[in-house]
Amino acid sequence: MPLRMATHRVTPASRNQRCFAGLRLACFCLTLDLVASGAGLAKQTIYLKNGNRIVADSARTDSENVTYDLVGNEFTIPRSLVDHIGPTQPGDEEPAESEPPQRLKLTIPLPAVQAAATSDADSPVIQNGEVNDDYIRQLNAAFDRNPSEGSRHNLAEAYQQAAIFLLRQGHAEAAIEKYREALTRIADDPTLETGLGYLLIKQNHSWQAIEVLLPAQDQHTQSPDIPLLLGSAYYAMEDLSQAIIEWQKALALHDDPRIRQAVAQAERERQISGSYQMLHSQHFLLLFDEGTVKDLADQMVPVLEDDFQSLERDLDYFPQDTIHVILYPKQAFRDITRSPSWAGAVNDGKIRVPVSGLSTITPDLARVLKHELTHSFVHQETLDRCPAWFNEGIAQWEDGSTLTAVGKQLAGAMAAGETPSFSSLQASFLNLSEKRAVMGYAESLAALEYFRDTYGMAGVQRMLRLMRAHPDFSNLLQTEFNMTYAGLQKNVADFLQRIYGGQ
Repeated sequence: MPLRMATHRVTPASRNQRCFAGLRLACFCLTLDLVASGAGLAKQTIYLKNGNRIVADSARTDSENVTYDLVGNEFTIPRSLVDHIGPTQPGDEEPAESEPPQRLKLTIPLPAVQAAATSDADSPVIQNGEVNDDYIRQLNAAFDRNPSEGSRHNLAEAYQQAAIFLLRQGHAEAAIEKYREALTRIADDPTLETGLGYLLIKQNHSWQAIEVLLPAQDQHTQSPDIPLLLGSAYYAMEDLSQAIIEWQKALALHDDPRIRQAVAQAERERQISGSYQMLHSQHFLLLFDEGTVKDLADQMVPVLEDDFQSLERDLDYFPQDTIHVILYPKQAFRDITRSPSWAGAVNDGKIRVPVSGLSTITPDLARVLKHELTHSFVHQETLDRCPAWFNEGIAQWEDGSTLTAVGKQLAGAMAAGETPSFSSLQASFLNLSEKRAVMGYAESLAALEYFRDTYGMAGVQRMLRLMRAHPDFSNLLQTEFNMTYAGLQKNVADFLQRIYGGQ
């Protein structure tokens, strides 16, 4: 199953949008009901080539794009992604209480890491819960004595199994070193080269991945995984043109809808931001429109660097790689991210922020930057294994959000079982309805306040470190904290009652 470079993180557009019991949200829901009833207006369904569909209030096309209106907002998608447009038929629209259809996601396509043929339990490579380096040394000696195809295969498989085991344990950098060690012994092995390239990209070492994969591409011209990985590495480095070239090579070798979607995404970004200027600092690369936000970008650098130092102290973690921040006009932000109207920014591995009309750092913009930068720290520290609710909770905590205004209402809602379960909030909030997202944000912040109150800041830091070795957070809760998701739900509800219930 393909793995994603990074999941989406979103920042609510303002603090008031997190007050889920407010009058504004009730009016918003009423507006949705009125629009859905149609007042006699015929809707149109956009049928996408990937099998998804978008039910819109209206839609129109030109030679390159399809533009559609939905609940007062205008969106644009490339015409190449659309199969056809027709009148909305019964069954096209989602039931009234369901979540909205999946939006186009910003993903970087990557091949799956291939598991070694032998399981850890049966393999001499893994003994007593760790890599058996003595056994690998024996295989190296056997290969030196007799460099046959069989001994080469056994040695390559042992190295790969060791690397995959280290990755599962949350030790990605150690897995990278194991792949590098293997390639010093076994040159030009495509499985080892793509495994190393994959991990380098996942760890944001994009230039190192390119250095490994370019020679490999010359040796293995029929491998679609190598240009796929190269395209993803170039995309992460903002070289959109070269990313498109490499992904097109991969498509010529193997048709893949993920790659076609990535090409369309990169082409949209190149059209919008191809002329953007770059500003480097110690930890950041900012991209922006020279004519509109140059002064704002200059002001942003020290703010981001200060936030970086603050997060380094709070989370006891230091990201090694450059963090990309892209500043967009508002419409360009919507066109690129396909984000819902309530989202004030998106972090999909790159921090994307709409800044139309701003000439200075406002308190809200400063909050958004700290929030999204927190996601970048958490993504790198946890190998992108942090559930969305925990990630959004810690990002709100770092951006200065509090439950003061909504604590009592949230306590009552959780006690009555009217809020989403934490197990249902593990994936990105980007596809949630505004009402469900607002509740999800408040509940996520409550959970982080509970963890901080119960285990202290050191406990929160420990949880982040443990996530590296626990892809399943429910398993982490059970093994490390003797708690189920249902137990967490009750504990957070009890915590809210104790803190806010009597107000």
